[in-house]
Amino acid sequence: MEERLRVLVIEDEDIIRKGLVMTTDWKALGLVVIGEADNGIDGEELARKLRPDIIVTDIAMPGQDGLSLIGNLVEELLDSEFIIISGHAQFSYAQQALHYGVKGYILKPIDPREFATVLSKSAEEIRARNQKRGGDELFELKELSASFPQSGRDYRDQYIQSAVKTIEAHYAEALNVADLAEHMGISERTLSALFKEKTGYTFLEYLTLYRMQNAARLLQQKEIQVQEVAPEVGYKDYRYFCRVFKGCFGVTPLQYKRGETP
Repeated sequence: MEERLRVLVIEDEDIIRKGLVMTTDWKALGLVVIGEADNGIDGEELARKLRPDIIVTDIAMPGQDGLSLIGNLVEELLDSEFIIISGHAQFSYAQQALHYGVKGYILKPIDPREFATVLSKSAEEIRARNQKRGGDELFELKELSASFPQSGRDYRDQYIQSAVKTIEAHYAEALNVADLAEHMGISERTLSALFKEKTGYTFLEYLTLYRMQNAARLLQQKEIQVQEVAPEVGYKDYRYFCRVFKGCFGVTPLQYKRGETP
């Protein structure tokens, strides 16, 4: 039987918080509530202590608002998913939530079916990520990065030279081996095999490591804020960027900027 994912609910209005906890069919969703908090400060402390899989939080709360709470936890709890429940439909709130990688933003009064759907999608994403983790390239990056070239190599192959130059010029854009192969007039399979043979890396590994190399360079610049780096190196999802960066360097982007070591 699949283990139930753990949920923390943070909401200052008792009737709403208790209503969510008592009326949601958590078992049917493969979830279990492991904690509740009625303010942002206690909620953040509890999140750090319990490290839940899913954190459901209001925005407007005493002590600390939900967006500040998420901002404080987003790098530390990289495997947790956040769901916001709010009485405010302001675009600025939704925009900031999106920036943090929040997948669910539910307006009050809460529709139980919508809440269950968002919970279910978050749970599916967590389980899919956990299943992939065993063989995912993301978790092999640290070892691969040790031998990654600091500057371009001469691979003495026109296709590979072209591919590497494309990565170096357009790494902040959406790149994939299929489009590149089509542009070169060769098959995706041929380019993939050739790239691995000549460089020792898959196309995705090389692109990811080159992006991480540039992310590290940007993080060393005092005037650059951590959250500005992700889009500069081709990542729209800040939380995914943090996971990749940590997989490569053993620390989060914020920890790296602070000079912390694994």
